[in-house]
Amino acid sequence: MPLLQLAKASAEQAESYLYDFSNLALEYAHGCFREKRFSRDAGHALRVIKGGRLGFSSCNSEGAFKSAVDAALRSASSSPQVKYDFPHAQKYQYMRTKNWDIEKLDEKFAMGCAMQVVEAIMEKAEPARVSLTFSFGKEEIENTNGLSASMDGSGCMVYAEAKKGDLFGFSYYSSPFLPKDFGALGKEAADMAAGMQDARPLPTGKYEVCFSPYCLSQLIDFLLFHFSAENVRRGVSALSGKIGERLFSEKLSLSDSLSAPASNIWPFDAEGVSARAAPLIDKGRSVGLLSDTYTSTRMGEEWKGNCSRANYSSLPAPSHSNKLVGIGGYPEHLASDYIYVESFHGMHTSNAVSGDFGVQADIGFFIRDKGERFPVTNLLLTGNIFNLFNSITKVGDRQATWDDLIAPKVWFGGVQVVGPKG
Repeated sequence: MPLLQLAKASAEQAESYLYDFSNLALEYAHGCFREKRFSRDAGHALRVIKGGRLGFSSCNSEGAFKSAVDAALRSASSSPQVKYDFPHAQKYQYMRTKNWDIEKLDEKFAMGCAMQVVEAIMEKAEPARVSLTFSFGKEEIENTNGLSASMDGSGCMVYAEAKKGDLFGFSYYSSPFLPKDFGALGKEAADMAAGMQDARPLPTGKYEVCFSPYCLSQLIDFLLFHFSAENVRRGVSALSGKIGERLFSEKLSLSDSLSAPASNIWPFDAEGVSARAAPLIDKGRSVGLLSDTYTSTRMGEEWKGNCSRANYSSLPAPSHSNKLVGIGGYPEHLASDYIYVESFHGMHTSNAVSGDFGVQADIGFFIRDKGERFPVTNLLLTGNIFNLFNSITKVGDRQATWDDLIAPKVWFGGVQVVGPKG
């Protein structure tokens, strides 16, 4: 990269990063396509090490490379001195990360895919909104220590909302590849809306609860705040000084892996470190953290390849990629007398540091014996994320993939549920 060549003349070490993705976004609502938009998100980032100090800058055109080098050097001059090196050359595993039908960003093809969702919804309900986004592009990382990584990738995101009177249902899909059946996404949303007919409240009490992948993914994301090595280093994680201790249910094993076949599959992380599995919880014991190379170096730990960039103008930081929950041995069809929560909201208002949360469940079902069920709504679920993941009663015997989560069903006991009458 020309940016790297410019930077290496003035710094001991340098790293250049390129992100270049194009997107096609469609939205169907009120009986027609209300939005059709092409966009491109592209830019360069530069990190340098000068005098043992780390500097950073970014730009969105090659004409600004010289200014970016000067800005990175100025940034380094005011940074703390740390013994740190950029990653060295890596070997990367081949991964399938793109779909050629998506690469074309063909508007007619995308509209046809969206209409399959719409038509499936219309068989049972009214399509409130269907959003579809195709994306395709590349990511490149190169540094002066011999590391060179480049990969093309694609993405498909579909969100569907269905209404049946005042009732609501939805479905969501995110993957590097097209779904096998776009119509199945519309059917899922319509079935959910229709299934909420005659929803009833539940009395306040403690219940066994199983969360949908949509909800379980959010709960794990909330928990992973404490698995950030940077948060541990800063002392704001409850895991500080407790790595190796059993803090969770023995039924829980959790790992992070860029190479897992889920929505964030990629052969390297945002610094070019090769993808690998990172165990976080093993049978209830905390065994690892998510870290970038800078934080790992400061903590004296091995590089793990667990970082991402919010965008090209952001520094790499510890982050999860694909979340893997270990399989259990419980036959899922035998479960009874529990609440299955399809959807909740309010997680963003919870306290990540303390782990306390409260969410409003608007779509759910109470599952009786032999699969009989009735819809429930307007439930407030409260608790602490550490207590929740220490109260697992059973783990299913089959894994399913949803977005960046690969997990079986997980049941939690003694969850506090507040009904509409308190």
